[in-house]
Amino acid sequence: MNFTNFNLLILFFNLEKVSQELHDLAEQLRKARIDDDFVETDLLTWTKILEELEYNINNISSSTAIHEDPTKLLVAKISIDATMQQHLEDERFGKSMGNVCIADSGHLAYHLGPERSDAFVCGKQEYSSGKYKIQFIMNKKNSICVTSFNIISKSTSIATNEFIVEESSYGWYSNDDICCGGADLSSYKLRHDMKGETTIEIELLLDCDNQKISYFNERTKNRRAMNVNIRKCPFPWQLLFYLYDVEDSVRLVSSTKLL
Repeated sequence: MNFTNFNLLILFFNLEKVSQELHDLAEQLRKARIDDDFVETDLLTWTKILEELEYNINNISSSTAIHEDPTKLLVAKISIDATMQQHLEDERFGKSMGNVCIADSGHLAYHLGPERSDAFVCGKQEYSSGKYKIQFIMNKKNSICVTSFNIISKSTSIATNEFIVEESSYGWYSNDDICCGGADLSSYKLRHDMKGETTIEIELLLDCDNQKISYFNERTKNRRAMNVNIRKCPFPWQLLFYLYDVEDSVRLVSSTKLL
């Protein structure tokens, strides 16, 4: 192999390396744009990678021209959502009623048994203003028994015989029924989403300013929302989970305040 061919071979491998790095970066940007899941530090990292790639391209060969295929968009336009995030003190489980065990520094709650029974567990954090995103995973022993995730007013006690989850809270059951502060639900149209599932991964949004709650199901990609009557469920709100079957559980993954 002569010297010229050797240089061309090195040039080819360098171009292949840069091309692969550009492709990988484009995939990261595309996924972040679709998922709408990136923060300022991600943008700084991607900018640094682009600057390094630009430097490498400029130093491969001054006689080499790199042409962009106009039919293939390498990097899609990125828009920065004005919604910023601020991490809260971790949401943890606090008070409970029934056969509930709280573990893993307050991030896990599960039905202790020894038999099926109504059990409730509340979060410790209080929500009165702003917007919050709480991610959690509910695991059910079987698909028949029902669990729920809700909000409840701190002023409402769950440790009484008079407590009725349908009348005192707002949220969703795992069979897709809803809790709506005791409102008449005769005209409510059931929308299939979680029914029949044993693992449910949820992103719950609490919008105190607009008196609304909503959720995003990570598996089905469905979203649901409902308004909250603050006369029936006054601030501050707290999280409330309902467990029924032995070993049913809920794990808190993260809690974030949206600015």
